[in-house]
Amino acid sequence: MRLHQWIWLALGATPFCAALSAAGERVLVVVPTVNAASEYSDFLDSLAQRGFDLSVRGAGNTSVALHNDDGTREYDHAVLLAPAARRLGTLSPRGIVNFVNDGGNLIVAASSDISENLRSLATQFGVDFAKRKSRIVDHVHGNAGHTLVPSSHYANASAVLSDRFLAAPNAPPVYFEGIGHRYKESPLLIPLLTAPRSAYSSPPEDSVLSGTSLGLVSVFQTRTNARVAFSGSASLFSNRLLRKKGAANRQFVTELSQWVLQEKAVLRASPLRHALASGDRPDHYRVSSDVVFEIDLTELRDGSWQPYRAHDVQLEAIMLDPYIRTTLNQSSAFSVLGTYRGDVRLPDRYGTFTFRVNYKRPGLSNVDVQDIVGIRPLRHDEYPRFLSAAYPYYASSFVMILAFLALSAVWLWSAEPKAASSAPSASASKPLKSKKSKKM
Repeated sequence: MRLHQWIWLALGATPFCAALSAAGERVLVVVPTVNAASEYSDFLDSLAQRGFDLSVRGAGNTSVALHNDDGTREYDHAVLLAPAARRLGTLSPRGIVNFVNDGGNLIVAASSDISENLRSLATQFGVDFAKRKSRIVDHVHGNAGHTLVPSSHYANASAVLSDRFLAAPNAPPVYFEGIGHRYKESPLLIPLLTAPRSAYSSPPEDSVLSGTSLGLVSVFQTRTNARVAFSGSASLFSNRLLRKKGAANRQFVTELSQWVLQEKAVLRASPLRHALASGDRPDHYRVSSDVVFEIDLTELRDGSWQPYRAHDVQLEAIMLDPYIRTTLNQSSAFSVLGTYRGDVRLPDRYGTFTFRVNYKRPGLSNVDVQDIVGIRPLRHDEYPRFLSAAYPYYASSFVMILAFLALSAVWLWSAEPKAASSAPSASASKPLKSKKSKKM
């Protein structure tokens, strides 16, 4: 194992082995009055037993604040159990949204007496509660005036709920008493628990809310990994329903709070490591070089960081558009550090590239690790002497040379044909003597 991997394991994992939450232990709990906290004692005791530092405040306490004077967060998490309160101390919907944007986690419990502040807050996350004084009614399965509705319609979110709810053929129901909500289709929002088919929102509105389109509990995760849960029932966290026999309320609330307070389904990634296949790490890579990429992925599960197992972790090499997208495989060091490795040949294109691992899955915290590296072209002395693609051109050049030499040889050493002589012969040049001159 390399030295930097041991350092990552020692300095990164050890401090968190004893921590139950990856986001911190400071929790603000807002209840209608301080005395009303006894109605939620089972839920609050479970948080305290899991190591959280609880600060219980009444809704009328004007000193309640989520941020310090210098703008830093005073709490890591907030649980709002005062659905009918018009004011939550000094908290406003905008201030709560800023708290979430700063990385704080939030649990919001509503009821049929929901205040306008909570309704306005919920709409910021794609949750639209029904009208005030409305409630969920089920005349088929409900009891206690048909308003205590059992539901086992869970979302397929294995990162949030365990196999007890998802894999069991007859999953135990969660008893719900409160108000329903519409939920928008969004990759950030999961309708974790919806109403049974026979349930509806009463009194009915212009668009009737019924069946699985009626949300009971929804969870939201921002792109910065802050988590929010909206429940239409404050009674869901009360001792009355947590102690109900034959119900899965206690287990459901425990797993819901573990996810929101980041006690599970939290991914942690090491910096992206890369080097040439030979082991060298230059400042700039050359085009078409063979490079080895590695990254460590661990998951907070059962109170400790454990290797995260997946087969869809991908690496991208981007310059405006992805030039390479390849799947990383588990390396030999996976069982200890959760190391993923990939052997990649860089594109035959020079420029400034971003090597990126962007991993987003429902319910899991987002992983986005980037490194910007320059890729240079070949230097003048790095090109191959002969290019295989240029062999036809090489051949044509030599053929041209040979043809020129052959033509020159033929021209120089070939004799010209002898032409017929045009000079008059000797007999033809002598004048003819006429017979007349002889006679004289």
